[in-house]
Amino acid sequence: MARRVYLHIGTMKSATTYVQHWGDLNRGALAEAGVLWPELGLPFAAVNDLLGKTGARRPSEGAWAGLDAQLRQHAGDAVVSNELLAMLGPRRISRLVDAFAPAEVHVVLTARDLARVIPSQWQTTLKNGSTLTWARFATAICSDAVAETTEPEAIDTSGADQPAEWFWRRQDLPAIVRKWQQAVGAGRLTVVTVPPTGSAPRVLEARFASAIGVGDHAFAPPAYANTSLGAHSAELIRRVNKLTAGLDREYQRMGVRNALARLVLAERASAEPRCRLSAEQLAWARDQAWVMVGELEQLRVRVVGDLADLVPDAEPRTVASIQRRPVKPSCWRPPCSAWPEWPGCTPMCGLSASSCVATTTTCSRIASGCSPRRSSSGAEAACCSG
Repeated sequence: MARRVYLHIGTMKSATTYVQHWGDLNRGALAEAGVLWPELGLPFAAVNDLLGKTGARRPSEGAWAGLDAQLRQHAGDAVVSNELLAMLGPRRISRLVDAFAPAEVHVVLTARDLARVIPSQWQTTLKNGSTLTWARFATAICSDAVAETTEPEAIDTSGADQPAEWFWRRQDLPAIVRKWQQAVGAGRLTVVTVPPTGSAPRVLEARFASAIGVGDHAFAPPAYANTSLGAHSAELIRRVNKLTAGLDREYQRMGVRNALARLVLAERASAEPRCRLSAEQLAWARDQAWVMVGELEQLRVRVVGDLADLVPDAEPRTVASIQRRPVKPSCWRPPCSAWPEWPGCTPMCGLSASSCVATTTTCSRIASGCSPRRSSSGAEAACCSG
């Protein structure tokens, strides 16, 4: 049986497709390093088979048995990459982790800054049939008012019904970390940050390889890239969705997502403007990013990369400016629980939407998982409002 299973759970839009193609291309080299990387697509089918999920992209019956057989025949480490796992609830997380026994499960979470994730996640909703405009999607996400649901499965796959809740199920990094830490332990979860635009080539590969224990080996870069669409092409997809509402999901996937978006429109991306957050939305996203960074530091996760990578720049980066790291707000200090040796340590944990926060009460709220981006009702909202 595999000694360790590195479970790469996402998040979505954090270069997971690139990482999966990197692993598939380097299966031989990884095997020489003692790491099993299952063939591309098997982790999705296997999880669907195990958990009984609906809407599988391919028939999944027997897929878990196939993956399990590979793991039991392998004596080293293994990597299972499926970015849809980040949004699982505690019950399914527990079932999945138990299914890998007696292997020791380690979780790898790749993460990217919100200014790049939000537009990319909107395009994912379009490829799943949504007709929600970019303006409405961005406005819904960049708001402190978020409706609640009890299970991720209650949210439609296109994200059009409740876009903010749909988005944060997939991108609320501290909440995701807490869920998975409860299942595998705090010491077995690693956050890998996606480097900023303009970084040196192959930085992400090196970070991911380090996270799974093969950072000292040489690997080939994949040619595949899951390219985002330009703004005009994305709007075209949205309008096509309106005209083809009710189309069988498989036909929609093959015709719109694969043929039109991937094979035709992706090539136009460099000639079109990009979907970007407004200045006000970008400021909101930066505030939320700093809150998440503070929470992640308190959770004491292992980080490969730099948590500052998760904070969007106030202005687009250029190659010349790439060495300028985001500047933390003047009131920000690392949590005392994480850095007790910090000189004059005070419990200053993060930002509100409009001002610096520097009170013990707010620190305790953030430490307990309370954040104004998650809810606008109930006890949690009262906690967040002070």
